Amino acid sequence: MTVNEKIAALRAAARANGADGVLVMTSDPHCGEYLPDHYNALPWFTGFTGENATLAVTGTESALWVDGRFYVQADKQLAGTEIRSMHDGAAGVPKVAEWLADRFAAGQTLLLDGSCAPTDTVRKYADALRPAGACVKSLDVVSGIWGEERPALPDTPCFLLDASVTGATAAEKMDAVRAELNKAGATALAVTGLDCVGWLLNLRAHDLPCTPLAVAHAFVGAAGCTLFLAPGRLSDADAAALAAQGVDVRGYDELLDFVRAYDKDETVLVSPASTNYDLYNALSANPHLTVREGADPIQALKGVKNPVELANIRECHIRDGVALVRFEMDLEKALAEGKPLMETDIEVMLRRRRAEQPGYWDDSFPTIAAYGPNAAMMHYHAEGEVNSPILRKGFLLIDNGGQYDCGTTDITRTYPMGPLTDNERKYYTWTLQSHIDMARAVFLDYCTGFALDSFARGPLWAHKINYRCGTGHGVGFIANVHEGPQSLRPQNGVVFKPGMTITDEPGVYETDEVGIRIENELECVDAGANQYGNWLAFRPLTVVPISTEPVLVDELSRVQIDWLNDYHRWVYDTLAPRLTEEEKTWLKAKCAPIGR
Repeated sequence: MTVNEKIAALRAAARANGADGVLVMTSDPHCGEYLPDHYNALPWFTGFTGENATLAVTGTESALWVDGRFYVQADKQLAGTEIRSMHDGAAGVPKVAEWLADRFAAGQTLLLDGSCAPTDTVRKYADALRPAGACVKSLDVVSGIWGEERPALPDTPCFLLDASVTGATAAEKMDAVRAELNKAGATALAVTGLDCVGWLLNLRAHDLPCTPLAVAHAFVGAAGCTLFLAPGRLSDADAAALAAQGVDVRGYDELLDFVRAYDKDETVLVSPASTNYDLYNALSANPHLTVREGADPIQALKGVKNPVELANIRECHIRDGVALVRFEMDLEKALAEGKPLMETDIEVMLRRRRAEQPGYWDDSFPTIAAYGPNAAMMHYHAEGEVNSPILRKGFLLIDNGGQYDCGTTDITRTYPMGPLTDNERKYYTWTLQSHIDMARAVFLDYCTGFALDSFARGPLWAHKINYRCGTGHGVGFIANVHEGPQSLRPQNGVVFKPGMTITDEPGVYETDEVGIRIENELECVDAGANQYGNWLAFRPLTVVPISTEPVLVDELSRVQIDWLNDYHRWVYDTLAPRLTEEEKTWLKAKCAPIGR
């Protein structure tokens, strides 16, 4: 089937069920960012392979909304189809709800799969349609069209991380969750986020590419916890270890039946943003359960890393730094020898060096190796025929990371491949200034991601340049590379706390010209107190040199130069004990101080 034929099939399914349109989102029963292929329907229906999209299909139109990271990618991948590429957030582009409200009339119905849609999202669309007399109905029409081409649910072996790695047992984490529930006036929590289930029970698997989590749910009550996981996925020893901590195990598909049959009186804390619509309705319909809406406490708990986690995270970054040093040496050697290189070669080279490190499991996301103008697409990924040769000029942007048995990494470097234009040097220097200003920020302990985001944008805004994404995101612990609740972005209202980790990744993305990003992970630390309050700051976790060859040094302030030189001194001192003499010599040159 072509994309247009698949869209036509969605229209026919809507008509067959007495409806007038269908909405398909990048979502699953767990309402997470990372979806098993079993639930990720949009690439099959549209050909768009990016993230965080929404497809709306009516009787005569179809449109796909994508965020700023994917404007260029969506335009290219939807070309030749009937689907209109909608740049969500751009001037003059209606929101999904506005677009639907303009197209649905009294008595009409919009279908969506409520088991794969967050409750607050369904409410938003229902509210938009209500004034016109239209409504939303939960019904899965995707599965019947997808049919035999739909991937099966993953069922990789599950395992438990030891408390010596995580810093707390499952029982201790459940106690912490119940304490937070008590503060919120609740006694129970339906845990549906894969990252939340993994954190709560120290449960890991390899169900998702690059993300070592298990497809599972959990339900924490006042006196027990139930894990919903496909049979046979836990070893007898791990099942016994969970049972000893008060965890019962049932089948993955049993959650809704469990909720409907629950006969203990509980007040369930429910986050409409992270609980699917069908589950929310099942919880609300049970007379024994009182639903109290509020934030999922696990997000905040796991967002602040404990001392054991932080020690392990620092170790994984050192291992990653060694791998990146050896990779860059390989890259320079290949360039010097005139070997032909394609973008897809970079991922292979990186993985080979990471695989040499102890405890390496996988990449933390598919490597973005984007040469020249390709890097203007923030989440470009070379594969198949989309694969450019790397020339001996301009920039090569590489965004990548690793999953280790002691942590998760995320790093971006933009490497000069040869002669650079004046614009390329300017963009690189301004990006570096933005990166440094964020990294060296000192701020009071009431500051949010919204407040801090502007630290990074200042140097680029001074030249009337902006990037259509946040400055940084939290990173999971042996889990998903994107983690909340904290982030550095204009919409984030979460207050920063010591122990939070965050990426610092400003960039310049000039369509059809160049893309530049410099990314480190940072740890939020206590910076002392005085009469003005308690101060916080950031400390780098990423231990990899930043290319200084492209820098226009006269553009940097004295404090920016000092920060970069101090950072490189730390990088060398940290990595040198694990390197050969040849590697130390190379790294010393890369970390040489700069100055006017």
